[in-house]
Amino acid sequence: MLTPMLTPMLTPTLTPALTPDGYVDTSFPFQAMVGPDWMCMLVTYGLILGGGYATIVGCVSKFSWSGVLVPMQWSLIIATAVCYTFAGCSDPGIIFKELFDDPVEMSVDLEDNKKRMPKKSKCMHCDVYRLPSASHCYDCDLCISELDHHCPWTGKCIGGKNLKYFYAFLTSLTILIFFTVVQLVVYMSGFGIKEDYGGIDPVLNTTST
Repeated sequence: MLTPMLTPMLTPTLTPALTPDGYVDTSFPFQAMVGPDWMCMLVTYGLILGGGYATIVGCVSKFSWSGVLVPMQWSLIIATAVCYTFAGCSDPGIIFKELFDDPVEMSVDLEDNKKRMPKKSKCMHCDVYRLPSASHCYDCDLCISELDHHCPWTGKCIGGKNLKYFYAFLTSLTILIFFTVVQLVVYMSGFGIKEDYGGIDPVLNTTST
């Protein structure tokens, strides 16, 4: 089950504060939620930050143009970590128990608005009424609006509310990996390495001694 941090516990059996529009106010960073696979989040943070730092120390800082490459590498690492934090700590779209979430109110409401409101169904697992676009996640034991999938590396579900952050994380991670691989290939070739490390001078194209 998703566990909010820095705020009271929120589960489908509680009624959290609602926005003026009637939606649950679970915006990040004012409210952070981590899922059952939070240990995987620590591993992912370690790979992003630790791996990025090791690449900078062992490779990027040895280039002749490291004054440009190091800030670029750090920018990509920080951007990836920030996007990952938003994806892993945002509300994925939890369906909370509504104030008038009972069969009587639902039947009256649906009868009056049947032309413009999709019919809700009751989840047998978490006992909430949900729209057809919502699905139950068995890992988090919650109903999620527009559930895409459960991602253990982000610690929880990817749903309607954090899908954009997940895509941003994948994009920044892809750019970071591509940028890192290119630098490693160039580093292994010896081109552009500082003379102190016995590399090939990018101007003279000669091997330093």
